[in-house]
Amino acid sequence: MTASLVTRGALAARFATWSDRPTLVAIAAMNAITGLAVLILLGPASFGADAATYRDCAVAAAKGGACGFLYSPLMTLAAMPLTWVSPVVAGVAMTLIGLSVLAAGVALETRGGSGLDRLLVGLAALGFAPVVYDLLLGQITLLIAGSIYLVVRRPDGLRNGIPVGVVLALAPKPLLGPVLVWMLVWRRRGLGGAASTALALTGFGLVIAGPEAYRQWLGVLTGAGAASVSGTFSLSLSGSFSLWPLDQARLAIAAVVAAATGWMILRDPQRGFVSALLAGLLLAPYTGLYAAAILVLAVTPALAFAPRATRVLAFVANPVMALALGLVAWCLVALLACVPWHPGRGHGRAALDSVDA
Repeated sequence: MTASLVTRGALAARFATWSDRPTLVAIAAMNAITGLAVLILLGPASFGADAATYRDCAVAAAKGGACGFLYSPLMTLAAMPLTWVSPVVAGVAMTLIGLSVLAAGVALETRGGSGLDRLLVGLAALGFAPVVYDLLLGQITLLIAGSIYLVVRRPDGLRNGIPVGVVLALAPKPLLGPVLVWMLVWRRRGLGGAASTALALTGFGLVIAGPEAYRQWLGVLTGAGAASVSGTFSLSLSGSFSLWPLDQARLAIAAVVAAATGWMILRDPQRGFVSALLAGLLLAPYTGLYAAAILVLAVTPALAFAPRATRVLAFVANPVMALALGLVAWCLVALLACVPWHPGRGHGRAALDSVDA
């Protein structure tokens, strides 16, 4: 018997929860309409923006310069293929990569369901506003989600952590922090694979890009962090959907979020994982709307312990996230839905260790 967050035995029951056809139609319709609105409103100004940044920084690195990139120097090397094509083609390529990851995830998560239900789930996922924005920008959030998928949905193993290690070496985003804590409790071998891969790739990057490139990168990270704490680093605060900047009131909320997430991680793998994703968005110094695309990973485990709340939150996600503090409020309510209000339910480790993968 091996452990995984979603089991073969639970697969039919999980999909039956999704296949409440009227609810699924409502969520798909809501996301299709509002997602299309996001596409129309943000598309002209946003398409390929982050793909262009990756491309520009790769060009700068090839010329021996720097661009203040928040990702590692190894990421600039990985982005070199984008310099072989025009900015428009680079944007299209990044969007297609994200779409491929999303399509593969939907196919895996809905296997065993009817064709119509699988189509509706795909439409709901594609129309999720953060996913739309992530694909528009050419961001890598869906790639990060794909790397975590193997760790979450498969038994603990060194090789399942390798993709996470690749992400850590390329783009060590703060939202991954709580997920790494979850892995420390529930996926220790996977965390070992991630750590060893990240260290190996970072060593490779030091050899290829040179120590000076990494020194400059660390300077950018520490400078941005210090400035954002004082509230003078406008880039890290403008358009942020996290709890930052941490004034006294927000600091208190952040402390509660961190404590509640830590408790749920220790108590139960499913609730802990979903709360880790939410905490990563809330506690990161900067969370763009696109970062919430990581929540596509939360649907399956959330349906297992809070099916009603998950349906409601999925239905209202797009219109709520359009509000000024909507994403923060939505994540806080979702975190409350993760709390096991009924004592005795969800004996996490016992449940995790007693199922087939």
